[in-house]
Amino acid sequence: VHQSNPKNGTTATKVGYKPHGTLLVQFTEETPTWYDCGRNTIGRDDTVEDTEKKSKNTREMVSKYRQLADEIYSHEVSLSRQSGGGDSFSDKDEKWVENTMKRGTLKDRVAAMSVVVGMDCMHKIYALDMLFDLAGCGIGGAEMGAVPNSRVGQMASEALSDLFVNTLLPKDRKLISLESRPLYLYEGDRTLSPRVLLLWRFEEMIKIRYASYLSRYLGRTLSGEDEASKKSALATASGLLMQIPEGE
Repeated sequence: VHQSNPKNGTTATKVGYKPHGTLLVQFTEETPTWYDCGRNTIGRDDTVEDTEKKSKNTREMVSKYRQLADEIYSHEVSLSRQSGGGDSFSDKDEKWVENTMKRGTLKDRVAAMSVVVGMDCMHKIYALDMLFDLAGCGIGGAEMGAVPNSRVGQMASEALSDLFVNTLLPKDRKLISLESRPLYLYEGDRTLSPRVLLLWRFEEMIKIRYASYLSRYLGRTLSGEDEASKKSALATASGLLMQIPEGE
């Protein structure tokens, strides 16, 4: 990711990157999920702690890097589709799972979505969003405001809770948004790795989704009238609180 200075004497800068030709993120036994990726990449874990430095990240700057990160992510997903995702699924297996997510029984659909997210959460976040829609806490689309019946919501919630604990959330720290990354350092000649920016943005995407799950599913269920659902939601909330720091 690099900066280019426009002509005509203006002071604004345009950020851009050369589209990559191979996947920036690939999951292996050593790096089974997104927060393990890129550990040896310069700047991967950089954050801005104090308010004074954080204020150097202007709203326009954060928006600019977020837009670029979304472009990188979109290209990354396209490459994953072209290459078959780089996971252990055969084409036949993947077609079966995709078909099950759309046309199977509720139990099978939820299980298939969970398998897809567990195998490749980075490139197949759409399967995670399908679970969110089933739970009635999606962050966009036609289903985002729909409240599911208790059975559907509870099954989706159980799957989401398991994914958050075992796949999506680090157990030793809270998630970090782009506002808390040192973006201002890359406004000059310093180069920001596209892989790092992609991972930063994906972390923010997971943070947004987890917040939606806590407030829009667990919060709604705990304040509802279905006692069985409230009991299940309370057990889920307690388990999440004990195992992961995000959303405390």
